[in-house]
Amino acid sequence: MNIVQTPISKLTLDPNNARKHSEKNLRAIAASLEKFGQRKPIVVHRGVVIAGNGTVEAAKSLGWTDISTAEVPDDWDADTAKAYALADNRSAELAEWDEGELAQQLLDLADKDYDISELGFEEHKALNIHPDTVENPFDLLVDKPRADATQITFTVTLEQAEIIKQVLSAAKRSERLPQGDNLNSNGNALFLIASEWSA
Repeated sequence: MNIVQTPISKLTLDPNNARKHSEKNLRAIAASLEKFGQRKPIVVHRGVVIAGNGTVEAAKSLGWTDISTAEVPDDWDADTAKAYALADNRSAELAEWDEGELAQQLLDLADKDYDISELGFEEHKALNIHPDTVENPFDLLVDKPRADATQITFTVTLEQAEIIKQVLSAAKRSERLPQGDNLNSNGNALFLIASEWSA
């Protein structure tokens, strides 16, 4: 596979693309490109994008002028390119999430101050542990099972959420952060903040 840098202006989005990209989807792709860069090439057939249309749109929104592309074999006709495009999109759809592992990884990243919404996940869903996704939902709160733990869920505005995240991050950097059995740094940070207001 020969990967080259191609001016985006020379690429044509697939006019018959069966895969639609919502604004939310494009924002998530753009956020990924900003944070991680382009990690896989756009697939092109005679100048037409057959895999990666959303990535090209997101890259354009970021002001990119060039993008990495890989051309399909020269002997592919339009039908072969169309079949590949459908197979590429469909194969991703057929995969399933391991809900417990997904929740654990999202919690781990959120605990490291990653904005998981930039990864395309809604924070309130990622942090809302449902009992039917794992045998013991408390396993996801810390590194070991906890029978004496609980989860508290709050609904806040986006503006409030940003302020809360900033304060939690500051509390986690504090030398006064509680050290004990709870290994969840967000929980410890919230407890530290709350304890300062307790009578």
